[in-house]
Amino acid sequence: MPRTSWNSGRCLHLQKQSGGFTLIELLVVIAIIAILAGLLLPALASAKQKGNQAVCLSNLHQVSLGTTMYAQDNADSMHYYIDPDGKPQVPNHGQWTLTPSHNALLDLQNPNQRVISYWGVAYVSYFGGARRAFRCPSAKIVDEWRETGLAYSSEFWRNSTYGINRYVALNPGPVYTADPTLPRKISEIPSPQTTVFAQDSAEQRMEGHDDSLGIFPGYQEGLIQWKVRLASLYPGVRMEFEWFRHNRQCSTLWLPGNVSTIRHSKGVDYRWYTGDLPQESPR
Repeated sequence: MPRTSWNSGRCLHLQKQSGGFTLIELLVVIAIIAILAGLLLPALASAKQKGNQAVCLSNLHQVSLGTTMYAQDNADSMHYYIDPDGKPQVPNHGQWTLTPSHNALLDLQNPNQRVISYWGVAYVSYFGGARRAFRCPSAKIVDEWRETGLAYSSEFWRNSTYGINRYVALNPGPVYTADPTLPRKISEIPSPQTTVFAQDSAEQRMEGHDDSLGIFPGYQEGLIQWKVRLASLYPGVRMEFEWFRHNRQCSTLWLPGNVSTIRHSKGVDYRWYTGDLPQESPR
């Protein structure tokens, strides 16, 4: 037999043997990859969530350091201003600047601007101007004040994702009205160890049954305004879960400076906000 004929046949045989994967083999490989991905993705998501929570708790700890320095420089009091009616107020808005196109911080001495500023504006100089210290990495959406006609992007508000408890700066007065009466010194709060200073929140200033986790006298749950009145402004969003961003836990900064989490529930003892001695411990 001619040598050329034998070599041609052998080459043809080798070409057939060195072919690619069959369709069945490819499907098996894809199925294995899918199974491995299904096993790994939840673990990766969990790791990311824990990482975000660690950053969140670290941010709140930094907030504690900065606000403590502020109180030391301001006669043991947190920031407040006097409104046109002569009443003390804590800023109740989420804006750092007048609009997204502005760079300058709102002027707390300007009565036309300080009302709409985020509470962090008063303290940010103690953080070297780092607004991201007031940003939870897991925050998706917070109060954008849509009822006032504002229509800025969600990103504009994401450095305002921690809500302050108004009663760390103001005397709560009768808890049924949640009407502050006098500025308050930190040392005068009856139970600082069980008093919320700030926490994960869609509300930038918390003060009562409708915008905090506190179940105030006469009510069965907290966050009423976000579950009912303002819910229609954010269709498809459960805003109350912005208090529970980390596996249904609310990252919370307590008045003495320690941080911990509060598990999801209908609400907690309102005294955790008014600063009075609670009937139940938060930890």
